[in-house]
Amino acid sequence: MLAKVTIKDVAAKAEVSVKTVSRVINNEPNVRQVLQDKVKSAITELGFKRNPLARGLRSQQSFIITFIYTNPNPDYIIKILSGALKQCEKHGYRLQLQPLDHKSDTLIDELSYIVENSNQDGFLITHPLCDMPEIRNIFDNKGIPFTRISPFDDEHPSPVVGSCNTQASTEMTEHLIELGHDKIAYISGDSEFGATQKRFEGFKQAMMNAGLSINDEYVIQGDFTFETGEKCARQLLSLAVPPTAIFASNDNTAAAVLKVAAQKKIKVPSELSVAGFDNSPISNQVWPSLTTISQPTEQIAKNGVDKLFRAIKNKPFDDIESRLTCTIIKRNSTSLAD
Repeated sequence: MLAKVTIKDVAAKAEVSVKTVSRVINNEPNVRQVLQDKVKSAITELGFKRNPLARGLRSQQSFIITFIYTNPNPDYIIKILSGALKQCEKHGYRLQLQPLDHKSDTLIDELSYIVENSNQDGFLITHPLCDMPEIRNIFDNKGIPFTRISPFDDEHPSPVVGSCNTQASTEMTEHLIELGHDKIAYISGDSEFGATQKRFEGFKQAMMNAGLSINDEYVIQGDFTFETGEKCARQLLSLAVPPTAIFASNDNTAAAVLKVAAQKKIKVPSELSVAGFDNSPISNQVWPSLTTISQPTEQIAKNGVDKLFRAIKNKPFDDIESRLTCTIIKRNSTSLAD
């Protein structure tokens, strides 16, 4: 049986001190590049793997962060997980997952149990959980660092990272207006999600800037799901004067609009333009492919993990809040109004 490679073996191979190896594998600053290269080469050649448990015992840290989430959009969560995992691996941390139902009567008890009976250095929290004061209070009372992803409420002093939902929604609505549409409907998402409110604000801002009134019949409450999107689309497309464009607050909802339009033999985009949000896989799998908004979800997660690490290590922030820019993806579901 081969002997386990130790940090001392790496130091000997790289001809540096054990302290230098430790600084390199912990991504500490002020290590000369030539030394970093020697240590990384030795690690690769020897196949060195850090032992998180032993490392944690020495430092009184677990080197684990917990991601708690509740979200009806699995594509969004997968992208967040991908970015968070990559960044955790880069820093020698493990990521554990904890889904929670934000509508559950036992939510606070469940989270309290997790905090009391597990060991992690910090939490990464998505909306709407991160907007709930009672959840934030659990972490504040225990002095546990956490980063919030895409909250609606920016007042809490914890680190924040998200996308520019309002700006992106404004730009998409302006795109529809530039195509000549003035009968624009909007299907919102789950009202408990911060992104829902910010996206609707963007829609309203663009309409106001263009001097267009918002028809109350054209604004319908959805919940980000395909099923509810169908119901909303049927309601909109059954109106005496239906909209010529529908902006849905996510791609699942927009895909449902395409289905209902096809069933009603309404041609997209010549008779109805449809736009979504998220650039999820379904946006390019349906026909016509969806004009949508791409948000840098993986990068949001990476930035969130980086901010959490700084909070765990009590390091100062260059920017405690970061909002990343979104991009409009123009495809086949929108065109000039008749």
